[in-house]
Amino acid sequence: MTASAIGLLPEQTNTPVVVFGGTFDPVHFGHLQAAKALRGALNAERVVWLPAGEPPHRPPPAASAPHRLAMLQLALADEPQSVIDTRELDRSGPSYTVLSLGELKAEYLDQPLCFALGLDAALGLPQWYRWQEVLALVGIAVMHRPGWSLPEPLPPWWLGAQLDSHDPLPESGGWIRVVEIPPVDVAAADIRTDLANNRSIETKVPAVVAAYIKEHELYGENTRV
Repeated sequence: MTASAIGLLPEQTNTPVVVFGGTFDPVHFGHLQAAKALRGALNAERVVWLPAGEPPHRPPPAASAPHRLAMLQLALADEPQSVIDTRELDRSGPSYTVLSLGELKAEYLDQPLCFALGLDAALGLPQWYRWQEVLALVGIAVMHRPGWSLPEPLPPWWLGAQLDSHDPLPESGGWIRVVEIPPVDVAAADIRTDLANNRSIETKVPAVVAAYIKEHELYGENTRV
């Protein structure tokens, strides 16, 4: 792992590693529970949290990179199986996922990398920058919540890569596995709306994150300071 990792764990070969990316604007209980479910379902050694710097295909995050990183550090302080990787925050220019995954794969040569995506993001993978390289580098762990249905028919590129739940994870990329995630009715956009309307967010984020947001008056006019 690079020097950009926070909360470094010893290397263990052949054990899956979950890569969990996002803006985390702010990090909330939905993120935390999804990461825990992924690690358990995939028998993963750790979760590498990969906060985005400048997402190329969406508006910039409401909170600045230092604030988002600080909130993530607070939320994960008691999560020994989690590592925060800041390479996308440190990189100038757009946060193209293929660049980060290529670097991570070079560091975890003998371990399956499981890149976590929501169902909509996974179906939209062909619109990503160099998407075929993304799929070749890693496996895709598709987060599927109860009550959701996979579309029929699935695209051929998905069908050709899909693994069953009992199949072993290849060390190389090019595979897709659907992982059931507990239902959590929380979204970062809703949290920002709650804050803008002076509604409580204490059931949606860890208490330390709520305190940080209040202390720094985040998600108002001067959030990105």
